[in-house]
Order: sequence, then structure tokens, then C-alpha cells
Amino acid sequence: MIKLTRRTLLVGTSALMAAGTVSFRALAASRTYHALLVACTEYPNLPQRNWLIGPKNDAGLVHEYLLKNVPDPVRFAPENVTLLAKDVPGASGLPTHTAIKAALADLAAKVQRDDFVYLHLSGHGAQQPERVKGDETDGLDEIFLPVDIDKWINRDAGVPNALVDNEIGAALDAIRDKGAFVWAVFDCCHSGTATRAVEVDDEMERKVEFADLVGGDEAARAAAIKTYEDTVASASRGLDENGARKPAFNLTPTGGEPITKGKLVAFYAAQTVETTPEMPLPKGTADAPRFGLFTFTILSKLAENPNVTYRQLGQAVLQQYSADSRTRPTPLFEGELDARVFGTDKTDAVMQWPVVIKDGEATIGAGLLHRLTPGSKLAILPSALSSLSDAVGFLEVQSAKNLESRVKPVEFDNKPALKLTDIPANAYARVAEIAVDFKLVVARPAATKGLEKETALVNSVLDELAAAKETGFNIELVDAGKSAALRFAVMRENAIAGAAKDATDKPALWFLPASGDVTLKDGGKPPLIIIHMDDRQKLVDATTRNLRTIFRATGLSRLAAASDYKPEDVDVQFQVKRRDKDGLEPLQASVVPRVSPGDEVHVLAKNGSDQLVDINVLYVGSDYSITHIVAERLAPQATLEEGLLAFTDTSFGMERMIAVLTEAPPESEKEDLSFLAQDGVASKTRGLGPASFSDMLTDIGMAPPTRSVMRLADKSGPKGAVMIFPMETVPRA
Repeated sequence: MIKLTRRTLLVGTSALMAAGTVSFRALAASRTYHALLVACTEYPNLPQRNWLIGPKNDAGLVHEYLLKNVPDPVRFAPENVTLLAKDVPGASGLPTHTAIKAALADLAAKVQRDDFVYLHLSGHGAQQPERVKGDETDGLDEIFLPVDIDKWINRDAGVPNALVDNEIGAALDAIRDKGAFVWAVFDCCHSGTATRAVEVDDEMERKVEFADLVGGDEAARAAAIKTYEDTVASASRGLDENGARKPAFNLTPTGGEPITKGKLVAFYAAQTVETTPEMPLPKGTADAPRFGLFTFTILSKLAENPNVTYRQLGQAVLQQYSADSRTRPTPLFEGELDARVFGTDKTDAVMQWPVVIKDGEATIGAGLLHRLTPGSKLAILPSALSSLSDAVGFLEVQSAKNLESRVKPVEFDNKPALKLTDIPANAYARVAEIAVDFKLVVARPAATKGLEKETALVNSVLDELAAAKETGFNIELVDAGKSAALRFAVMRENAIAGAAKDATDKPALWFLPASGDVTLKDGGKPPLIIIHMDDRQKLVDATTRNLRTIFRATGLSRLAAASDYKPEDVDVQFQVKRRDKDGLEPLQASVVPRVSPGDEVHVLAKNGSDQLVDINVLYVGSDYSITHIVAERLAPQATLEEGLLAFTDTSFGMERMIAVLTEAPPESEKEDLSFLAQDGVASKTRGLGPASFSDMLTDIGMAPPTRSVMRLADKSGPKGAVMIFPMETVPRA
């Protein structure tokens, strides 16, 4: 059985585990690490509105990470990293179809058994009618677009110079036939079926509509587009024959493989019916460059903890999407997921870095990717093996880039600020506290023709609530289209594409996710409030209730960032029992399963630590409801195994099972989070902060001014963790 565990991100010691270290280091010394980074931004044969910005930044970031930040003894030598991009330092040429195929062939020619190959493709994806009938279950080829693609003229040729999924699979097979391990990341998407109800200024989707790829005269274009649309209409899109999500590129075989063939891991930014965005990142950073959301999240999770398996990395990406209130896209992960990323040792992850002092300034080799921001506190330790109690002082981040921060000594935790000259030689800086930002960023509604008065009323209500106290939530208002976790829209339901025939024509205030999408299929529907122009107070009261509900539900997800349990301490597994099947199937940590009314969820939790641990399981619905399922205290080595819930037809969409673990001090009362339960929504900055994870949970119900902070320590202070298991509920067919 695959265990669903999440490695601790921020605490532990830095001593390497003895078991397996020698063998891994011997392998790392003998193998060669290769990388091929492809970044497609400008497409001369496409309209400029289809050009991208983020891929070249993706490539630059990945390039820098591979050369400077991978954990020892992994080493990507510059001569073994090929970069195909425009206007990126170190690039060897443009990412044309010929150049990409040649680079893949070159890898196949030179890799040896046990070598490691990293492949990263950032750019546009698309779909075309399959060139060979019967080759794809949905009748569509998924394609990646090099910069020299041309217009589609006929089905036999397809989109000229496009990389078809079968081509990519064959190229990777040639590399794997030599015995090399391949990790492929595809930060592109192919099609989107969601309706975007509001525009998002700073996001661009990485996909091209088929109509933009078609050439020829007007009649030929119309015929080609009709062929595509007919194929789409008749296909079971995005799902395989078993109803599971289908990856964009068919890379993994269904049958057996020779044991000498190298293994494969593939990460996909989105399923075939979704889009994936690029945007300024990190969020909230002034003048932040555009990155692919998928690429940046992968790199940030790796920077926080490089010693993970691919499955744990995939789970960390999904958890971050949940924490950011992103219901779409749904990344997919497949292949040898229980292998360790880059083949690293299994070691404790420690957020610490050497302190470099040069020219009167102190820097560390970590930054925004590691969730360090101006104001972050780090302990100054004499060595990498020192405990936090050995701290001789503290540093504060003054400014941060993605992989570097400028720091200065500060007075903190009853220790005076050191002079730079007093910082010990070979000192390390270790993260001393975790900050979780509970502020909910909300985008105002954009002007809607014919609903100007309703929009003005909503904005006046939002101004009132943002300035009010004792509301039970904390929001920051931004203009329509700006980066936000929640978006408002004023519109009529019957004006939305795909609305039911009985959809209302009454003006309503809609509460939409960060993507701005509104989904009316599979029983899903975003929360809304009907606007009555003659009853402003009714709108105030309803909006207050909804924001309070949403704030608490999203705040609980954000706490996933503040985990300090190791997997060997507490193991939590969720299992699904299908209504029409016997037995239990594990919820894969790297997969978002689809469940339907009548299916059940069971939990199996084991406390492998020597301390008492309280476990609370909650369910956050797509309507932002929070259902408290169970609260139990586990003695050391004790196990909890029981059925938790059966799904109903009260809400459909992206929902989350959340396990909250808190270490129980001796003779304390059991942690019971039932106070967080709530019904769903109808369709001063703190300095030191609280001292424990339990206090941060309480903060969710009390709406802290801006953020909550948990101090880290070696032994003292109860530990805690929030583990999120997203799932999608859909009506039973």
C-alpha cells in the first residue's frame, strides 16, 4: 500500500542518515546528470496575442537551480545542460522543431546506464485532429509547439513542426533504452473547457486555440475547424476509459518493460481539458517577472525540501495550489513516483544555508523560492549540525531574489544584534519561524454593461467591509483583474455560456476562484448573492457571512505550509470505498481522485512517535463548508482506523479532506477543532506571534490582523501539521 505522507519542510537536524549514504554517493559520482530545457516564447507564425513571456524566465530559473542549488552530491555540469531559448543567458539556440529533436537524439546517443536526464518544456500546447485514426482514444493529438510551427493545412500533415505526443514518447524511449532515468516536466496545456467569467490582467494561459493554428482559404479553414469541433464534441475528454484523468502526453506503457530500461517520471501542468497560466511570481512581490505557475511551484517546493520523492513533490504542489485557493488546473504526475528526486539520499530537510560575508554585506543562498521575504528571521548557528538552542544571534532578510537574500543581524528573542565581524566563520542561517499569511486578497468586480449601478453598490459594500472591525475575516481589496485569491463578478446567470434554460436573469454577486472561471457543469456552481438595489443592508449581511465562511475555509488550507512532523512520526492514509465495488483503494498523494455520491472515505493513521498526538479530520466542501469528522488522541504507536464519511449530492466540485495533527502536551485536553465547522456559502502585523501550532488554528476562527507566526524549536513547543488531500466530487453517471 502506498503511504500518503508529507515530509516536514522546516525542521530537523542536518546529519545525513547513515543507511544508504555510501551507495548513493558512489552512484552520484559515477553517473552523469543531463538536462534539456526548452522555452518557447515568440511564435512568428502566430498572432502576437499568442506570444508568451514566462517560458524564458522558467528556463532561466531552472537553469540557475540545476547549476547552483541541487543538493550535494548531485551535479549538473554546465556542458551537460542544453538550453534552447531566446534572450536567455547560456542558450545554445532557438527552440525549433529540428533543434529540439536533435537535442533529444544527442542525449540518446551519449547517455549511459544509470545516468539521469531532466527534460523541461515550457511554452504553448494545443490539440489537433489525430493524424492516424485510432491512435488516440479521444481522436485528438496533444502537441507541443516549437517556435517555428506553421499553419495546419491538412489532417495528414497536422500542424507543421509541432511535436506530437508520440514523437516525444519515442524520443524519451530512445534515452531510456540506454538505461537512463528520465524526469520530464511539461509546463504547457492543450485545451480549456472552463468559462472565464472575469478577466485576469496578469495571467495568460499557455494554450493556443485550434482556430489560430489553421491556414488555407476561408472554406478550408471552416472545414478544418468543423472537423476539430466534431471530434471534440464526440470525445470523452480528459478522462480515460476508467473515468480517471488522462495525462497530456502518452509516455508510459501499459504493458511490461525490460528491466534494463531506464525509469520515467512525468509531471504535467494540467489535464487535457484544462489550461495552465503564467503570471508574475512570487505573488505580492513588486515588479515580479512572469513564470509558469507550475514551474515556479515545483521549484519553490524543491527549494524548501530537495530530499523528497516525486510523489511527495507532487503532493506538495497540490497542497500549494490548495493553499492559494486554486481549484484549477489539476496537475498530473505519473511514473516511478516513489523514487527520490534526482536520486538523492533520504535525509532530513533543514532550511539552512551558509552565511556569506563580503564587502560589508551578508547574504545567503536562498530567497523567494524558499518562502523567505523581507522580515523573515533566521538563527545564526556556529555550524550546520548546531541546534536552534545554540543560536548566537539572529538575521533578518532585508531583500530577496528567487535564490538569494541579503540579510543583516537584528535584535531578536532576547539576543542582541551581532556585528558582521562577530558572526562565526562557517556559520549557518536557519529559518527560525514560520509565517502564514491569512489575509484574503479579493479582486473587485469589473464594470459590466447594463449593471453599472449594481457594481457600484457592491464596491461600496466591499469598501465598508474592508474598513470594518470584528467581521471575522481580514481582506485586502485590489482592482479587478489583479492577482487575488477570490474574485467578485456582477452578472446574470443566464448570460453565462452553458447556463441552464431556467437560469435566472436577476443581477447577482458571484464569488469566483483565483482563475476567474465559472463552472456550471457536473453539478458545480460558484456561490452567489442576488442583488436587491433597494436593500443594501441585506447585501452587506450576506456578503459578510460569505466572506467569513470563505476566509476560514481558505485559512485552514494555508496552514499546510506550517508542518513540522516527519513522516516517521505520524503516518496518515486516506482510502476510498466505491459504492459499487468491494475493498478499499488508497488516495494517491499525487492524484486528485474523482468521487461520487455513495462513495466512502476511510482513514488509517498511526502515531509512530513517542508523544501523544491529536488528530482532527475535516472536510472542506466546494461551497466552503467545513465538516468536522473526527477528533481522536493517539497514544505512542497507536493506530486509528475507521470509516469517516459518505459523499452526498449537496455540493460538487473541487473539495478537500484535511488531516490536522497536533502534538499533545502532557495532561492537556484533547485538541478538538469542531469549533471550525461551518455551513457552506449558498450557491496590525503581528511580531513574534503565537508560540504553537495550536494557537495558529485558533487564529483561523478569530481572523488575525494579517498573519500568524509559529516559532520553531528543537524540542520545546508542540508540533503540528495540516495535510490536504484534494478530490473532485462529480454526479454519479
